Amino acid sequence: MVRRGFLKNMLGAAWTGGALLEQAVFRATQARAQSPGAPTNLFAIEKVAEGIYAAIAKPAALINCNAAIFENSSDLLVVDTHSKPSAVVALVAQLKKEVATKPVRYIVNSHFHWDHSQGTPTYRKIAPRADIVSSAATRRLLAENGAARLRATVDGARGSLDELKRKLGAAKTAEAKAHFETAISETNAYLKEMGNYAPELPNVTTDGRLVIHDKAHELHVVFSGRAHTAGDVAVFCPQKRVIATGDALHGFMPYMADGYPREWPATLRGWAKMDFAHVIPGHAAVQHSKERFMQMADYIEELTEAVAKGKEAGRSAEQLQQAIKPAALKSLTRDGYGDFLGESLSKYRFLDPGMSKADIVSGGVKENISHIHSALGRA
Repeated sequence: MVRRGFLKNMLGAAWTGGALLEQAVFRATQARAQSPGAPTNLFAIEKVAEGIYAAIAKPAALINCNAAIFENSSDLLVVDTHSKPSAVVALVAQLKKEVATKPVRYIVNSHFHWDHSQGTPTYRKIAPRADIVSSAATRRLLAENGAARLRATVDGARGSLDELKRKLGAAKTAEAKAHFETAISETNAYLKEMGNYAPELPNVTTDGRLVIHDKAHELHVVFSGRAHTAGDVAVFCPQKRVIATGDALHGFMPYMADGYPREWPATLRGWAKMDFAHVIPGHAAVQHSKERFMQMADYIEELTEAVAKGKEAGRSAEQLQQAIKPAALKSLTRDGYGDFLGESLSKYRFLDPGMSKADIVSGGVKENISHIHSALGRA
């Protein structure tokens, strides 16, 4: 009763009548909150500008995305909803303590990937009158792929348990043992939590620019081309000079399995023409310049050209993974972009102990080569 009362107090009237969570989700959330070693906060809240905050996701075995929070005159707009309902519950409680008690009025899905969208149904229960906003392409992709992607993620998580247990048995240090124990615990919690999940589709879409006019500021939901997926949107506040980019721009290696590597750089450079000084990315730290837009665009462009030439010559993805090394890519070695990626991934991803920054970047380049090789024929 104490835990139930705590959540009721933190989340206010939205709890009434069971509107916050289905009982199965609540039990999973409660169990997670009470499990040994469970983190108090899943996010680090950072003020980016007046009335704008970044919720930076802490490393987790089942990754969460960052969220961007725009405080309007009487409500909130939240960008992206993480990988699971419990992350939404945790963030809403944290926001009420650290940011504002205003209700959530808008939820933006920057794109359709699981780690950015699987918490959306929980926001709908917390805020039944809120609008869920995305590009038209993201709504279509969620409708077509949301349930199947969840099954794939759940199957992957379930399949990882034997390997995690093997690594735990082979761990030689207390740090390594704690790491794999945490991974096993979080994976099991995720599997229990996602049993009754069903995707929630956006009810407002745009094919270009949707502007929310508020007394505090304007918020522009911008779709200007394919990038990380077919439907990435950014949320831009011109008065506060802040942009939230989802995974089209972040502090990790670009993930290209659903991407458009021929078009992605142009989308980034187009966004960079907007007048902003601060960037809330989909993962990793807040950025305070446009530098990473140019660096990520250059990297995607250079690697895509190298893979395209190799593919035209009849070389397989595996052959190109052996031939193309990070040290040979000017976009990674120039201006320290490769070092930045290694440092950022080491800090914000839940990676096995002992991985060097060079190994992390090398593995990312190999994955990118494989995805680009497949994506080059994508319409």
